[in-house]
Amino acid sequence: MKKVRFLFLALLMLFLVACGDEDSTDDSTSTSEDKKLALLMADLGNPFFHVLRDAVVEQAESLGYEVIIYDGQNDASKQPSQVEDALQKGVSAIVINPGDEDSTANALKEAIAQNIPVVTVDRKVNVDGILSYLVTDNTKGGVLSGEWLANKLPDGGNVIHIEGVMGTAPQRERGGGFLSVIDPAKNPESKFKILDTVVGDFSMAPAEAAMSDLLAKHDDIDAVFAQNDTMAVGVARAIETAGRDKDGIIIIGFDGAQEAYDLIKDGKMSVTAVQDFDFIGKEAVNFVDAYLKDGKKPESEVLVDVYMSDSK
Repeated sequence: MKKVRFLFLALLMLFLVACGDEDSTDDSTSTSEDKKLALLMADLGNPFFHVLRDAVVEQAESLGYEVIIYDGQNDASKQPSQVEDALQKGVSAIVINPGDEDSTANALKEAIAQNIPVVTVDRKVNVDGILSYLVTDNTKGGVLSGEWLANKLPDGGNVIHIEGVMGTAPQRERGGGFLSVIDPAKNPESKFKILDTVVGDFSMAPAEAAMSDLLAKHDDIDAVFAQNDTMAVGVARAIETAGRDKDGIIIIGFDGAQEAYDLIKDGKMSVTAVQDFDFIGKEAVNFVDAYLKDGKKPESEVLVDVYMSDSK
């Protein structure tokens, strides 16, 4: 009888231990999945995007998330497979800086179908169900850049316009805002002339090459509006290489990157329209965190203010 009782107790203990282990495994899995956030960046070759990356990582880690970072390397075709990889790794939220507004749509539809919150930053994605689009007020930044130039050169002048990646929201909105002030075709009161418009893809080397060609073509350039600071750096390099740094060509950038402030300090650049990527990155994490914890939804589109600066 004692042997029977001992066997019964032994079996009961094994059963309880097994149940305890199973419960522990389930809790661990749930916690791990709830704490993974995917950050997909369009191009970490752009130094200013490091500000956004670092802000997301800092805020997410402070809230207990593991952050999985993907670099699109300015190649929009990479992001769809990166989204799929993130889903396979069991992320519970996605913050994405899209390389293209259309190519990632189908992959993100799958994330949304799984009730994974998606916040896009800097650029939109053409798909229903995005939790929020969090972005600098690019149109206002373009307008402010135009107004700054109009005040700097009240008698007008000849302007070069260097655009970013064509078709993206920053390219359209920054350019649209700037031209609404400077281009006589948009503003009959403008005294400026748009000498040339070229594409720099938001990258230094293409902008530098394009500016080199423009300097050979034009000897009467008064100002250049580059739609981001990385391209403005390329413009400044081209001007210096061509020996035109004494021409007094005004360079206007957009971002508020450290590289821009360094050039401004050295007198090689004039001003930049500042966007707050640190705030945007942290707020994007707060949006998905609040949704995961409480089901709280932010505004579908949040515009972050921008201002002009010639010093840091």
